[in-house]
Amino acid sequence: MKNLSLVVFLALTNLSFSQSISNDPPLDYLSVPFGNYALEGEKTEILKIIDRFMLAVNTRSKSIFDEVLYSGINKIITTVDKKGQAKTAVFNNDESISRIVIGNDSTVYRERYWDAVVITEGNIASVWAPYDFYING
Repeated sequence: MKNLSLVVFLALTNLSFSQSISNDPPLDYLSVPFGNYALEGEKTEILKIIDRFMLAVNTRSKSIFDEVLYSGINKIITTVDKKGQAKTAVFNNDESISRIVIGNDSTVYRERYWDAVVITEGNIASVWAPYDFYING
């Protein structure tokens, strides 16, 4: 009997704290993740930095990397396998760049992007673009 009383008490408690269904329709979602599409001049300036980064990768130029990247930051990469399991890894970006720059002299990198969409919010810019990256072809 005590167990049944406890179950009834818990059920009634849950009902008293449940949320009611709203009669108001949901707000529309933004068509972009945040911010607004960059104006053409602003987009050009932002893509110049992305182009410099691509040049640094493709030429393995430490001086260009130093020009466009902050030192002491981490790169966080999350991958999802076919089973839907997510795996996140944190890399020291300075070490990653050093491996590219110092790496095997015969290694050839080719990274490029196209059809970039630039979104800005205050001082933050996001560049969304398809890209490819090749090592030795």
